[in-house]
Formats: sequence, structure tokens, C-alpha cells
Amino acid sequence: MTTRKILAFMTVLALATLASCRVESDNIFNMFDDVKITYHNDSDYTVTDYRKYNDGDSVHISFTITSANRDMMKIVVESTTGNGGSNERNEVILQSNERRSYSGRLRLKMRRDGRATFRVFALDEKNVYMGDGYKSVTIEGAPSYTILADRKVYRPNADKPELPTFYAIAQGKAYTYAEGLANSSDIDFGIYARIDQTQANLGRLVFNLYSVSAEPNPYPAFDLSSWTKRRTLFSAPIRNAGGPSGIFNTTLVSSSRIEEEAKKQNINQTQTNLTEFTTALNAGTLLYFLTPEGKYGAILINQSTVDAANNEYLSISTKIQN
Repeated sequence: MTTRKILAFMTVLALATLASCRVESDNIFNMFDDVKITYHNDSDYTVTDYRKYNDGDSVHISFTITSANRDMMKIVVESTTGNGGSNERNEVILQSNERRSYSGRLRLKMRRDGRATFRVFALDEKNVYMGDGYKSVTIEGAPSYTILADRKVYRPNADKPELPTFYAIAQGKAYTYAEGLANSSDIDFGIYARIDQTQANLGRLVFNLYSVSAEPNPYPAFDLSSWTKRRTLFSAPIRNAGGPSGIFNTTLVSSSRIEEEAKKQNINQTQTNLTEFTTALNAGTLLYFLTPEGKYGAILINQSTVDAANNEYLSISTKIQN
């Protein structure tokens, strides 16, 4: 009986001890309530939650951020693109009279298709996050260019006339020589290959492209004399433009950016004249182009390779202004 009383007493004592040691933790849902933010609709260009803009439009983000009980030392404006990558981060060091309430305005031009989200948050004297008012704003650039990825254009082969060796950029379609005449008003270029004669790469294919308006015809095996001569012009090849960090993916992100970058190059060629594999149209090579309609764009060579039937081709991706 005595043993039972002792056990009961020890159980009560243990529960009391545990209860007295319980620690109240912060609630993640309200621990940043001290900071509030208001996005103002105070001009024709402002966004307060979500807004769609056209390429080149002005965008204003006007805000007031406040802290009721603690001093804010810095304001951070952070933007994130639609793919989730952190795009830009700007910090503002606050003056002593701004540490409880600060108003600012961010002005920018819409120069990227797709979405970008902006949030404004405060940091304390230890650079510790204080809050963003649980708010952000999202802007979306309306589509201003067309991207067509991984199109195949084949090396001409007299024994396989069914291979599409001409390409129409706006249509995103490759054509055979037999289909070419009927579609020549749309066709921007064809491709062919030379054989590298240098010792280092002897026998390797050297891909070239040519406008159907090129004179003389660099691939006379195809008679183009009856075709409509669509005069699309090209820049010289630019190397190392592919991949996640290349200009095709990171810089050519709107119609205005495509045109801006294209105009930095001389776009006056109707054909490439490459003779060595190391300078040929290989993976990562980019060419700007200008169509007869005045539209700028870019061609990226994804790879030069062969299909399951051992037919050589170029895999290309294109961007062209709408």
C-alpha cells in the first residue's frame, strides 16, 4: 500500500514538473505582425496586387512600410522571376526619422515577358528579418515574342529527299526541297554541310545556313531559281550563347530586349561561310536575324547530331518578335 502511494505521488510530481517547464513558442502566423505595408494606387502605372503590362510600359510600385514597436534599420526590395529564381535585391538604409515609417516608390520598365513578384520587407539592427506585412505584388509582361524550341533541320541528302532541309521561322516548320517551291514565300533559310579539312578535325561536318535569296546559291544541288526569294538577313555567329546562363535564356526575354541586342550586331549576311568545325554552327552558337517584315529574332543551335537512322541534323530554337 505504501509503495502504491509513493508511485502515485511521484507521478503527480513528474506531471507538475513537466507542466512548469513548458515553454511558450512564437506563433509563426503572427510573430511578424509588428510590420505592416500598404501598396498605394497613386498613379496610372502603379500595381497594388497583380497587374499585366505590355513590353516597354512604365511600372511603379509605391508603398509605405511601418513598424509599431521596433525600429527598422533597412528596407529590402526583392524581386523574383516566374521560374522562382531570385532576380534582384536592393537595400535602403533608413535614417533615424524613417525607422518606424518609410515610404518609397520603385520605378521600372516592363522588359521581360512573364511574371515577376516583388516584396518589401524590413530588417532590424542585427539584419534579422522583421516582416513584409504578409504582402507582395506581382507584375506580368504580356507575350511580346514567340519562342519555338527544338526544331530539326536536316543536312541535305540526295538519297533521302524526304528530309526537311529548309526552315520557315514564323511557321516553326521545316520543309523538304520538294515542298519548298510552294512554301518559298515563308522559308527563311536552308542548311548544308562541308567537310572539315583541318588535321585536328579532319572529316567532321561543318554546318552552314543560307537565305534562299543568297547569290550565288551556295548549295547549287538545289535549284532555287523559281522560288520566291525571301530576303531574311543574319548576323555573324556568336559563341557560347546557350545554356541556363547564356544570353538566349537570360537576356532575350522580351521583344524590346531582342531588338536591342540584335541591333548591336551587323545583320547584313545572307549566308554563313564556315569551313572549320570549331567555328561551325555547333551547340551554343547564336545568330540574330531580321525578316523582310522588319521583325528581329535569334536562332540558337542546340546541337548538331544524328537521329536513329543516322541522318545528320541541327536542333534549333528560335525567338522572334510578335
